[in-house]
Amino acid sequence: SNKNTVLKPPNDVHIQPDPVTPAVPTQPNAQLNQESKSDPKTESLQRPQLYTRNIEEDDDEKDKYLEIGLSEPHKIGDGMGSYMVYKISVKTNIAVFKSQEFATNRRFSDFLALFEKLKEKHLPAGRILPPAPEKDMIGMAKVKMSKDSETTPIDFLEKRRAALERFLQRLAAHKAFRYDPDFRDFLEISDELPKANNTSALSGAGMLKMFKSVTDSVTKIAVKMEETDQLSEKLSFYLLQTLCVSGIEFFDEECEVRWFEEKSRQIENLHVQYKKLHSVAEYLHAWRKDLAASTKEFSKTTAILANAEEQLNLSRALSHLGEAYEKIDQIYLDQANSDYFLFAELIKDYVCLFDNIKEVFFQRIKTFGNWQKAEETLKAKKESKTKLEATNKLDKVPAVMAEINEWESKTAKAKQDFEQISKNIKEEIKNFDLNRATEFKTQLTKYLEALLLNQETIVKVWEQYLPEVKAI
Repeated sequence: SNKNTVLKPPNDVHIQPDPVTPAVPTQPNAQLNQESKSDPKTESLQRPQLYTRNIEEDDDEKDKYLEIGLSEPHKIGDGMGSYMVYKISVKTNIAVFKSQEFATNRRFSDFLALFEKLKEKHLPAGRILPPAPEKDMIGMAKVKMSKDSETTPIDFLEKRRAALERFLQRLAAHKAFRYDPDFRDFLEISDELPKANNTSALSGAGMLKMFKSVTDSVTKIAVKMEETDQLSEKLSFYLLQTLCVSGIEFFDEECEVRWFEEKSRQIENLHVQYKKLHSVAEYLHAWRKDLAASTKEFSKTTAILANAEEQLNLSRALSHLGEAYEKIDQIYLDQANSDYFLFAELIKDYVCLFDNIKEVFFQRIKTFGNWQKAEETLKAKKESKTKLEATNKLDKVPAVMAEINEWESKTAKAKQDFEQISKNIKEEIKNFDLNRATEFKTQLTKYLEALLLNQETIVKVWEQYLPEVKAI
């Protein structure tokens, strides 16, 4: 493979509903230190903005914008204690922000801490969070151990920078997240944020999260079965009370359960297929880079052969053949960048989004379980009151009545929470499906246009070379 290849997005890519501040590309030969500066010649480079706004927005929101770009990744410190910092540039006309244009620096762990805060706050409400940037201990270790005089893994830095940028832009596109105080503080506070201790995979908090994830997976199966069984019992009761008008409520509940079951199966199937597609897309990207490397090597070898060839016409033809392959090598690299930024990363984002949707569905199941537990406790309290009255222990009845009142409030609140999260999830899924169709249409159009342009350029290269062959 081509180890010296610099990964960068194609220059003509700029997909977004609103203008976004172009992020400064990482320079291949730049040293990673605190004095790293942007190249003004590349300020106009525009990267793919993989996000769309919520389809259904208030009229007041349509004129609001929150533009976010990431640039200038630079290393702080030396050795394994070092870390990468990214410059965040923001432009907005939203009144809750203190300024219309500002910038700040954030390290990778700050992004993970922001994701955890938003998840803790919005997941119980049924909100679908954008995918958090993935950890890469091997890639980061290479960056940490690199010295100023060494070539740093630019591919890794550019991929991470682009992923972090998409993460923030997706948050900014969602009304619930863009107005969140934690998100605003993340963007506005100019000082360094307190170091997050729970973002390391090997930390105690990280191990607890892993254990909790396993526990939740087991709980999900049990609670889901319980939800379906109980609603089936309600439907059976309704069939026995066909003349009872209030029984129509059970049909509504049954329809809602069926909707979530069907949507859950759909998400699971899509998740599997998207994972397969992403694997193939990554292979395509790697194959295209290898093809570019082989083409470059062929170009060099042909040039050497041209210098050794004594026959003048043949030497000239071989020399021009090497030049043609050198041009095609760059075209293959450009196409490899399109494969990654316009196609593979789009698929990867949705693989992670499907994971988050499944987690939101699980949160609804947990909320339903809390409601059922509250109802069971309330039922037990009422039965206890009946027993006390039957045994003439009336002195204990007031205390039990107080508990009954308390659990009636808790049960009503739990039911309200379940109904609200169900409503929110339906709205989120509706927006997700609409945005997904729009985003794929836009991105795939850009991808196919880039592919077509590269193929046309290759044809022109060979058309220019053809007279050289005929002249031999």
